Amino acid sequence: MRGFLILLTSLYLFAGCERKTGTISTPATDEGIYNVEIIQKNYEKKSYELWALELMSKKDTIWGRKIKVIFFDTAGDTTSVLYADRGWYVEKTGNVGALGHVRIYATRGDSLFTDRLFYIDTKREIRSPSRVIIYRNGEKIVGNGLRTDVGFKKVEIGGKVIGEKSD
Repeated sequence: MRGFLILLTSLYLFAGCERKTGTISTPATDEGIYNVEIIQKNYEKKSYELWALELMSKKDTIWGRKIKVIFFDTAGDTTSVLYADRGWYVEKTGNVGALGHVRIYATRGDSLFTDRLFYIDTKREIRSPSRVIIYRNGEKIVGNGLRTDVGFKKVEIGGKVIGEKSD
């Protein structure tokens, strides 16, 4: 627990010194940190907000359970929201990973389902090496692997891609 509090304090102090800043607001208990919000900014523009039911720390990585990530475009508007059973946040890079029943709902109406994905903060890009299912404009698209921006404007799907009309 002491190491985790040191990590949170260093994250707060470190945030003012780098291009990327993060803030953490959380109530603490003797057993752990619960109902946590992490805000990631690039050049004072919010990239995302990460929420977690519970957090644990290992080195420079913060692990969360029952995560929610709200992604923003460069204008500050919400583009999509991610939900997953668990995930992690890497303090030095701002990158996020998500595992287990990962779903993303874009504000433009698209939805993505997979079991694992990664968000690369410097590129504002979402990637998945796993099987993906996307619902877009009344169609179901299935493939293996994905690369997209946070607003699902440019989507690349790997492997054998299968599309069908969804009802």
